Amino acid sequence: MKKLIVLIFLSGFSYFGFSQQEYTWDEYGISFSLADDFREKVNNINEFSATGDGMELSIIPFKDESIDDSDITAYTMGIAASMKFERIDDISVIEFNGFQGGYAEGVSDGVKVFIMGLIDPDSETNFFIIITFLDNDKNAIDEAVSICTSIQKL
Repeated sequence: MKKLIVLIFLSGFSYFGFSQQEYTWDEYGISFSLADDFREKVNNINEFSATGDGMELSIIPFKDESIDDSDITAYTMGIAASMKFERIDDISVIEFNGFQGGYAEGVSDGVKVFIMGLIDPDSETNFFIIITFLDNDKNAIDEAVSICTSIQKL
């Protein structure tokens, strides 16, 4: 699959005025940051989920060393298409913090949904990240981008 758009997230982006909680997921060799209003719902080998003020996050890891960035991008776009968004705000190929993949952002029933599929080209570990919040919450967009760009390899 040809890369039509390359979006490089700025890893230096930070929450302005938000305290952060740092998480390390040793089983998968990653760390990430969440605003201090987030509370864990699920934290096990299969999933990390948390809820913040009007926002939900899920990180689903999976192992498959046979896929590449075009596979994960196509699969991510397929998931976005199956959701039948009322409006699609962005679809991009992404590369940041040593990860590659695809990203889609859309709106369904007043809820904004970020879907990101990431591979670590240096391992068999891959991730799907889903973040949801109300479409009209402009601060949540910045917070969602900050969450995504905080994901990094240990």
